[in-house]
Amino acid sequence: MPRLRPWLIVAAAVAVAVVVAGGYLLGASTAPDEHDAHAERVDAQRVAFKQGYAKGYDRGLESGRDAGAAAGGREGAPKGAEDGHATAQKTIKRALVVTKPSSPARQSGGGAASGPPLPGSGGVLVVGDSLEELTSPFLQKYLPQTQLTINAVGGYNSLQIYQLFQESYDPSQSVIVFDAGTNDNPAYPEILAGRLQAVAQQIGARCMVVPTIHGLSVNGVDSSGKNRVVRNFAASRPGTQTPDWANVVATHPELMQPDNLHPVPAGADYRARLIARGVKACLRGGSSSGAGFGE
Repeated sequence: MPRLRPWLIVAAAVAVAVVVAGGYLLGASTAPDEHDAHAERVDAQRVAFKQGYAKGYDRGLESGRDAGAAAGGREGAPKGAEDGHATAQKTIKRALVVTKPSSPARQSGGGAASGPPLPGSGGVLVVGDSLEELTSPFLQKYLPQTQLTINAVGGYNSLQIYQLFQESYDPSQSVIVFDAGTNDNPAYPEILAGRLQAVAQQIGARCMVVPTIHGLSVNGVDSSGKNRVVRNFAASRPGTQTPDWANVVATHPELMQPDNLHPVPAGADYRARLIARGVKACLRGGSSSGAGFGE
């Protein structure tokens, strides 16, 4: 067996050492050191912060929006009610300008108390349909010293309202508010005419308040015929008061509900004022002879 020369052994050992050292240096150069680990942690923290910030921002925005809406509702509700009340009052004032009360001379035919004293003790009977159901709660406010008897049923026509009159009439009553005709077929105004005459015959010299009528048209026929009945009745019976509800509706549709038949609360309040004026004119001994149209 040939003997290895000593210098070859040394050379081989050196070569192995070089290879091992180079591998170590190469591995060391690619392995992450402490600086690289810190950078990774910083990057991870930055990503986590961005994600957390985004989620927190969304949640905060949603929470703030909800809180703002709740606060706005609390503050907006009373403000809305205040504005609505002010608007209603302005509407009523505008209506008052259009439909002014008659002067004492017009209502009494020349004197505020020229008529004879009314029979009864000053009580007032009010009969009617759903319009009167909406109006009557406001009447006591405008007639605080008056004894009111109210009998009204929604949907009733003149014949049925006459039955309410028969049920509730008492000789102590001095004024009869016959608020009828809205639910009558406008093609047959004679039905209203007959009931008005029947009431007049029964109450004698007592005073009547008969509002004009705003009803729905049927087959193209409106309430003109029924209002002619009211006008002719008032002209034939001195002292009859005719609050002109039909004119108020024609000039102030904002006082009506979407069905264009029933008033909103502000309209019902104003309607009560009109009827109360008629009652007061009756109790003063007034004689309007149909005054109230087109005022």
